[in-house]
Amino acid sequence: MIRPENRHAASDAADLIDAVVGALGQLGDIRTARDALTASATVEHGRITVTVNASGSILRTEYAEGIDELSYGQIARATVQAAQQAAAKVQRKKAELMAPLTALRMGPRPEDLSEELADLRKQLPEPARAPLSPPSERDAGTRHRDGHRILDR
Repeated sequence: MIRPENRHAASDAADLIDAVVGALGQLGDIRTARDALTASATVEHGRITVTVNASGSILRTEYAEGIDELSYGQIARATVQAAQQAAAKVQRKKAELMAPLTALRMGPRPEDLSEELADLRKQLPEPARAPLSPPSERDAGTRHRDGHRILDR
């Protein structure tokens, strides 16, 4: 039985535990959605397109017709520019997706409430890097070559 003077603390602890359990339940879904995030950016009047994953790693680089009108230096600079733009886009998408978890982390720290609740924080998994393969290739389990990537040639 809880003493009357401890009811408020017990209620706060129960609310925190419920919030953590709920967050752990949502974490798997959010991680799956995060791993599927990609973003693309196109530069040089549509001649260079770079697609990146949630970690900002390049998944695909495509060069369209007319690329031969650019020098190697221009192609290199534009490819980096497209990759940076795509990485910035995917970071914005990831921040929107992760906002609910970020808000949860801003709440009271379990260590501040009691030692028993600090153990719950240890159960939260560390964020993992997103896979380097595109979601379509992860689902199919095979890589298809469409001949548009420079590495396919």
